[in-house]
Amino acid sequence: SCNKNEVASTDSIHNFIDNEIKGDVRIEIFKKEKPSIFIDAGILHQYNDGNTLLFNGVIADLYNDDGNKASVVYSDSAIIFNKSDSVKAIGDVLIRSVKGYELRTDKIILYNDLKLVKSDDDVSFTSNNDDWLYGKGFWSNFDMSNFEILKPKGELSRSR
Repeated sequence: SCNKNEVASTDSIHNFIDNEIKGDVRIEIFKKEKPSIFIDAGILHQYNDGNTLLFNGVIADLYNDDGNKASVVYSDSAIIFNKSDSVKAIGDVLIRSVKGYELRTDKIILYNDLKLVKSDDDVSFTSNNDDWLYGKGFWSNFDMSNFEILKPKGELSRSR
């Protein structure tokens, strides 16, 4: 909500020195007027090609088609590809779904339009800390309830 004494900011990223903003940065990506990906970071840098780099504690909330929060992504940095609204999370990536699934990897891509998560790297995946799956390559919906590890490794075990 707005306070009468507050003035809405009309600054553009291009008004800042070197196209960089430091502090509490929030990017909100919508699909058909519903939340899709909300990203918080400490530093934003806008490149001339239109892509945006976020770093310094990147946290992204992922929302399903109904606009409900599905997962949270933690990473060292992220690139927003502005033409597609896709996001690449890079460095020590952890995804925690509201359904209790966790994925760890080095890089992932979040496809806003399709509400999909994709990684071509090594992954470890757990469901409610019971089953651990390892492999290379991963596809999933945003809440990770429908997933595929493309090249599984090791063996499946259940802790008791």
